[in-house]
Amino acid sequence: MLDAFAKHSSIASIEVGINALMERYNATAGNIANAGTPNYLAKEVSFEDDLKRIQDKLRYNTEPELTQTDEGHFHITANSIYEAKVEIAEPDRDFMTTNNTVDLEREILTLGKTAMKYRAVATMARKTFEGLNSIIRG
Repeated sequence: MLDAFAKHSSIASIEVGINALMERYNATAGNIANAGTPNYLAKEVSFEDDLKRIQDKLRYNTEPELTQTDEGHFHITANSIYEAKVEIAEPDRDFMTTNNTVDLEREILTLGKTAMKYRAVATMARKTFEGLNSIIRG
């Protein structure tokens, strides 16, 4: 039961979000590290749209896997939040003079945004676990 709850709840979304943000951070750091490398193609990580689509599907699912017998019971479905795709692509950008597609200003901005989102998700995780701890302790 607790395993199903953990997979369905915001804990799964936090896990998927943290992992995807780390992928973006690593790709961006790699882009920055290779800014001067000839013929390097910058990488870009996207996942937000797919994660939101799956979260909405779970939230508004009209055919749950388990039957909810009381309004006070949790609405539990399959762990499909883990189906969110983290896509790493080489976006179509103009080549710089060295046939390198890294735009250093853009990468630094992406790194800052990623760090802010990571801190926000980490804060959500902390508050979620504090809430669960409070419930368990009574």
